[in-house]
Amino acid sequence: MKFKETEKRILAKTILIRVLFTFTVVGNLYLSGASWSQIWTILPFATVVSMIAYWLHERTWNKAQWNRKPRNNFFFTEGQPRTVVKSVTWRILISITNVIIPYLATGSWGSAAIYLGLATVINAAVYYIHERSWLLVNWGQIRNEL
Repeated sequence: MKFKETEKRILAKTILIRVLFTFTVVGNLYLSGASWSQIWTILPFATVVSMIAYWLHERTWNKAQWNRKPRNNFFFTEGQPRTVVKSVTWRILISITNVIIPYLATGSWGSAAIYLGLATVINAAVYYIHERSWLLVNWGQIRNEL
């Protein structure tokens, strides 16, 4: 049995997480010492980079079947361990941008370090909740018999 998500579902997840992360990016940059002009200058770049990274991450995980199981005759669910590992791999991937983007915004490695700390805690929680919430939505799930 193979489980996957449709391209439309992955795109919808990408857009929703981007909206959520836009709020956290603004808050994290502000708390790490960026001025409002710096925040609004770097936000479009951060948005594009993060969306591309998230979409690629989702496409990669969509191919992995580990810890996916049937929920009923049509849909599937994912175990907590899969969500945790997805959260950790996302955190590792996005941590690179979570240092570069605030450094570009502020010119300060200290601000970049503060941003990385905030983003690691806050964004990891947002990502995990986002992933678990999507499991409540059947739309865009495909279950194929092999």
